[in-house]
Amino acid sequence: MATLEKLRKAVTDVLEELAAYFSQASGPGLQFEIECVFDTARDHYQIVDMGWRGEERLFNTVIHVDIKRDDKNSGKVWIQYNATEFSIAELLLERGLQKFDIVLGLQPPYKRPYTGYASE
Repeated sequence: MATLEKLRKAVTDVLEELAAYFSQASGPGLQFEIECVFDTARDHYQIVDMGWRGEERLFNTVIHVDIKRDDKNSGKVWIQYNATEFSIAELLLERGLQKFDIVLGLQPPYKRPYTGYASE
């Protein structure tokens, strides 16, 4: 079981890397910014994009991850939302987390036991 600090570092490293990657992408007539939003006091982590397409305002949550803590100064990473083609879980595994450290919260509870990751 990973410590809370290890979970936080893995999550912030992955999201910062993805935000940098997304910042390189742009399309014709599209002006936007990518931001990492990290609430380390409550362990909520997001990537959001915002900007303009012509006269249309854009604002989207791209990724949302929480760390739900337990009583032993550790917890689990809950992937709540992912609107990208990247597997956040796989990127976290590359950072040294284990499958039992990660919950695919974006999956219905009845499917989670079959994902290979933690159920809760």
